[in-house]
Amino acid sequence: MAAPSALRTLAVQASHYSVASLFSVVAGLVTFPLLTRVFSVADYGVMNLVAATLTVSVALGKVGVQHSILRYESEIRAGKGGYTLKQLYSTTEIGMLGSALLVMLVLLVGARVVPMEWLGDPRLRKLFTIASLLIVVQVLESAFVNFLRAEQQTTVLMKYQVAKKYLGLGLILFAVFVLSRTLTSFYTASVVSETCAVAILAAFLFRNGRRPRPALAEFSRPLYRELLTFGIPMMIGYELSGIVLAVGDRYVIAGTIGETPLGLYGAAYNLCQYVQAVLITSLGQAIMPIYMKMWDEKGVDETSAFITRSLRTYALLAAPVIAGFASVGPELLVALASNKYSSASPILPWVIAGMIVDGTNSMLGAGLFIHRKTRVIMAIVVSGAAFNIGLNLILVPRIGIIGAAIATLVSYSGTALALRIAGRRLLPVPLPWLTFLRAGIAAGIMYLVLQHVLPGHRLLTVAVRILVGAPIYVAVMTLIDGDARAMVEKPIARLRRLIHPERTP
Repeated sequence: MAAPSALRTLAVQASHYSVASLFSVVAGLVTFPLLTRVFSVADYGVMNLVAATLTVSVALGKVGVQHSILRYESEIRAGKGGYTLKQLYSTTEIGMLGSALLVMLVLLVGARVVPMEWLGDPRLRKLFTIASLLIVVQVLESAFVNFLRAEQQTTVLMKYQVAKKYLGLGLILFAVFVLSRTLTSFYTASVVSETCAVAILAAFLFRNGRRPRPALAEFSRPLYRELLTFGIPMMIGYELSGIVLAVGDRYVIAGTIGETPLGLYGAAYNLCQYVQAVLITSLGQAIMPIYMKMWDEKGVDETSAFITRSLRTYALLAAPVIAGFASVGPELLVALASNKYSSASPILPWVIAGMIVDGTNSMLGAGLFIHRKTRVIMAIVVSGAAFNIGLNLILVPRIGIIGAAIATLVSYSGTALALRIAGRRLLPVPLPWLTFLRAGIAAGIMYLVLQHVLPGHRLLTVAVRILVGAPIYVAVMTLIDGDARAMVEKPIARLRRLIHPERTP
């Protein structure tokens, strides 16, 4: 069968994204405690507002065309499209550059003309002006990165992402600690580092004529209309509404209970995002190009089998992440961000569970992505985003930031379920309910044991609980789940062959 081979490919490529994310997380863990101590909680709240606005602006600048790259590149290479790769490169990159410049101009003007009482903090005008330059940089980067994703060049992407992160880390630390301890220095260093990184990536991408260079003469209006037809619903529905799902609560918190609670929520949420980047996002980055290519080349049965198996494996790995982070997260948050953020620790289990559920979307909604049902995706995720904002408006004024965390989990769960219901007609992806149940039981046992292991010693507690928790979960799952036993038996068998090669048949 092709499914096991495809799973190995998924594991290798996801590991590349995970390694890159891990190095990025290490860099983040260096800057996180430094920045939370250099800047006040209110400053951290301002940073979250700028980051959220920039995220939305970049999504608008891409107009969803980056999603079209993944779908059209595999189709054109399989000989099923009516366009050439040169037209695809030129049309996507020129089109995305134009839309990015337009959004940057809107943000620049908007930052100058909106009333100051809407902004709240007088620094925001200047910070939005500086950050607006990142719109063009990040939109172009998205085009380049998604072409490499479509080609499954995960090793190249891993090296690029690590190099970019550490270049940025060095410049930001120099700017903040040597030049000026202000948010202006922070965002100026970010612009310089990201611009340099994207310039280097572009030079690599188009060196030696290995890929077609963008040319205005190759820009295809009919192709661009197709890319927009596919991409705009994805931008509105999957990306922009997904961003609202992820960051809309920040605006509700800031508007209802203030910047200091927002700083607490943002710090805890950012810690969850480190885990998300290493263990969750990497799967989504790797799996979509694989099953798009599999669909174009091998059809429905192998694609369905591959996604079903991937979902089962994801469940086995996701359950201990939720339980483990619920156990070590409060100790880790205080160790990294200081005691002034300790009151934010109750939101950690809710947020990480929501992120885990969100990580299933690329699998549960695979039929919708493959069949270009972008308007259905748009309707589902827009509804989820609206539901999230509504829940936040109800819960945050009553129970504070824990209400925003609960809304995150509920909204992500509803969105994932809706994608699965809508997509199963196009590509059946059975849910492994028994695997979910067994993994939940094993993770729950692990959590109950870990709560009594070395409490109150911060990073030492984190390390010890990880070392104790992993064997507990593996042991329980090996006893009650066949897939887990198979995952454990394979490396043991390989180890035995290495130790006793003479016994190999």
